[in-house]
Amino acid sequence: MTDPFEALREPITPVDPDPDFAGRLRQRLTREVLAHPGGTMSQQTAATPVEHEPAPPPALTPYIVVSDARRAMDWYVEVFGAQRRGELHVNPDGTIGHAEVGIDDAVLMFAEASDLWPDVPVRAPESPTTFSHTLHLEVDDVDATTERARSNGASVEREPTDQPYGRGSVIVDPFGHRWMLLRPPARTTRPHQHDTAE
Repeated sequence: MTDPFEALREPITPVDPDPDFAGRLRQRLTREVLAHPGGTMSQQTAATPVEHEPAPPPALTPYIVVSDARRAMDWYVEVFGAQRRGELHVNPDGTIGHAEVGIDDAVLMFAEASDLWPDVPVRAPESPTTFSHTLHLEVDDVDATTERARSNGASVEREPTDQPYGRGSVIVDPFGHRWMLLRPPARTTRPHQHDTAE
């Protein structure tokens, strides 16, 4: 008697996978491999991604004081492409006690000074000529961002120039905060040892 599995067996015919499926699978495998450098795949356990899980907050978040938080929020959205985050917290005296914008993977928090909180000794800069800090922001196009800042009321302290560390400029926003805008140089690959001539 013939084995039923042998009777039903058909020759293996190679097929081309669906290109969309193959592309998605390739991207997923690449993400998983690159997410776990070192070790071997048999030692790694990839966590199943959760689509709506919030990213962890940055380790350092600047919290600045501005004279007009609503106008500052509009300015950061217009000039830097920031995204509004959450609702404005309005103090009983009408000042803004807290506002946030997201710029790429960073968060910028800001507020207006208020006499309601005499124990919080912060004030917005008023026509500063010296600065205690500079906010550093990487942008795709330094020239365009600098020009957008200028046309929206920023003063340009240093025009865009090429430096060894990238193309950069320095501006002071209309609220008295100094920003260094930078486009780092393209990353270059280090030659492998066997690629180096002896």
